[in-house]
Amino acid sequence: MSADDFAVPDLALPSPASIRRAVLRGILRSGFAAAAWLLVAALLVGFTAMGLSAVRTGHFHDVGFYGAQVARPGYVMEGGPCCSDGLFANRMDFDLTLRGGITVAPPVRGSVRQGVSGSIVPDLPPASATPVGAALDRGRPTKDATRAFLGSLPTSVTASAIVEFASPPTTSGYLSFEIRPGEPADLGERVFLADPYGDTPATWEVHDVRSFGDWVHGLSPDDDRVLSDLGAPPVSALRKAAKDPRVHAVVLERASVAELRALLADDRVASLNIAGVAFDPAAQSPTN
Repeated sequence: MSADDFAVPDLALPSPASIRRAVLRGILRSGFAAAAWLLVAALLVGFTAMGLSAVRTGHFHDVGFYGAQVARPGYVMEGGPCCSDGLFANRMDFDLTLRGGITVAPPVRGSVRQGVSGSIVPDLPPASATPVGAALDRGRPTKDATRAFLGSLPTSVTASAIVEFASPPTTSGYLSFEIRPGEPADLGERVFLADPYGDTPATWEVHDVRSFGDWVHGLSPDDDRVLSDLGAPPVSALRKAAKDPRVHAVVLERASVAELRALLADDRVASLNIAGVAFDPAAQSPTN
C-alpha cells in the first residue's frame, strides 16, 4: 500500500468574511433572544405591579372609606373620586357636613392617603369636634338630669340629641319606631350599632346594615392599626356588632322641647343626651 492511499483530501475552510457573518448572526440571535426575555420579564413585572396596585387600591378603599365614616357619627361624609395618586399611592377626599348642629355650617374637607410604603394617613377633623362628639365625650346623662335641663329651656328653642334605646331593637324593629310622633324612622339614618358610650362608636346606615356585615367580613386583625388611626373600633368589636346588628342609639336633629320630653317619658328610651340647642330662625317658616 502506497502513501498515496492515505492522502487526506484538501478541506474547504470558510473565508474570514463568512466567519464574521456567522459570528454576527450568532450575536444578533443571542441579542434578540435576550431582548425578548427582557421584554417578557418587564411585562410580567408590569402586570404583577398593576395587579398588586389594584389589590392595594381596593383594600385602601374598603378600609379607608368606610373606616373613616364608621366612627364619626357627628358628620355626614361624602367621598370624592378614589383612589390612584400614582402607581403605588392612593388618596380619597371627603366633604364632611356637621350633624347635630342647629344652624347651617359649610362642609369641611378631609382626606385619607396611602403612601408608597402602604401606610394609611388620615387628615380628618376629630370626631369630638362636633356637637354629637362632644355629647358622647360628656358621657351618658340620667333621665332626671336631662329632664331638669329641658325644664330650663324656653319652649321655642330647637335641639339635637342622642337617643339611646333601653333594649336595642333590630333594624326592622327600629324602622317601626316613631322617633317623632307620626313620623317613621329615616331609612337613610346613620345609627349606632354598638354602645354609643363605649370605647369607640360604630355607626352605619340603617337601611344597609347587611353591607356592614360584608365590610367587616373583609377585614382582618392586621387592619387594626389602620382602623385605630382612622378612629374606628378594632376588628373584634366590629365583628361583635356585625354578628347581631342592633340599633343602640340614633341622632335626632332639630327636635322641639315637647318632642324631647315625649321621648324621655318613653320606657323604650334609656337616655337622651342633648347635643346642641339654639333658636332656629327656620321655625318662622310656615312649613316648620
